[in-house]
Amino acid sequence: MFIQGDIIESLKTMKEKFDLIITDPPYNIKFGYKGIGDNRSDYRNWCIEWCSLCLNRLNDNGNFLVINYPENNNILYTDLKDKGFNIKQQLIWRYNTNIGMSKRKYTRSYRTILHIIKSKNYIFNPIKGEYKNKTDKRIKLLIEQGKAPNRYDIFEYQLCKNLSKDKKEIGMNQLPYNLVKDMILSYSNINSKVLDPFVGNGTSMNIANELGREGWGIDIVKRF
Repeated sequence: MFIQGDIIESLKTMKEKFDLIITDPPYNIKFGYKGIGDNRSDYRNWCIEWCSLCLNRLNDNGNFLVINYPENNNILYTDLKDKGFNIKQQLIWRYNTNIGMSKRKYTRSYRTILHIIKSKNYIFNPIKGEYKNKTDKRIKLLIEQGKAPNRYDIFEYQLCKNLSKDKKEIGMNQLPYNLVKDMILSYSNINSKVLDPFVGNGTSMNIANELGREGWGIDIVKRF
């Protein structure tokens, strides 16, 4: 289900509730989105407003994920904590990159994902990883019992570039398929309603539908 419109106005009139809201909003870096500039003097307050509206659209057992540059999410983390939001943790999305090079600083190679919840009974289907010290007697026993730890909080997926196999022809700032897939599988169930209020190319909405969820998206531009 796609809704074309402004995020604030759309969320104010929306009646549906969602088990997962996941989004990669504008970063306020003066990027042009089909003629709509990403440069807001009120960016900080604007983020608080749409995040508050998203929280109102979240079921009590739901999850709310915000992907952004770390400096933006650091400010948002503090602002939302001051507003009483329950922030469970920050995840890291790490990637290799050859852009943003500078002689005066180290090159950024990650973004953070704020994980916001409404209650301790939030949906969580953890992706399993591997034990590090497999020679330890206790670890060997756990492996023999078929047990495995939850994976770590760093997700390594490359940026979706022109040569990426899942890159859409009209793709713009497209999230990598497997990152979105991991987030949806981890924080929603089959038949859950999943919303991306800055859906852009439709990546999260389409993957949600593919995974047996009901994908919803909002965007001011119908580009995908």
